[in-house]
Amino acid sequence: MKNLSLRWSDLDANFHLRHSSYYDLAAQERIEILDQYGITIDMMKAQNVGPVLFKEQCEFRREIHLNSKVHIITKLLKMKRDGSFWIIQHEFLSEQDKLHAIIKVEGSWIDTVKRKLARPVPDAILSGLENFPKTEDFEYL
Repeated sequence: MKNLSLRWSDLDANFHLRHSSYYDLAAQERIEILDQYGITIDMMKAQNVGPVLFKEQCEFRREIHLNSKVHIITKLLKMKRDGSFWIIQHEFLSEQDKLHAIIKVEGSWIDTVKRKLARPVPDAILSGLENFPKTEDFEYL
């Protein structure tokens, strides 16, 4: 769980969180969590591999305002056993744990030199994904 610090630039003309800010906050949180589980930027550079998204979808439930106390919970929802495909879920929750938005991203790993999907996934990435927090209804694909 990460408490969010919202900026004036995150707001839209209606004075609530701009739709694209949700995606930016979720992306930053994903990278920080990957780093916590050993999938660091330096490791990805050394392995010539990086995350690639196929789909990113948000369901907006409640507005978030500048002074809102909101946190984000990021968990792995689904994954192929070899780590080559995954779905990560981000929940934006209030202090009272009311759901404001939910983002789901579907992705894989790309070989940054060949510009093709990375197969097989490096062991360090698979290990990190195995340790990544998982939803209660997590499933292998």
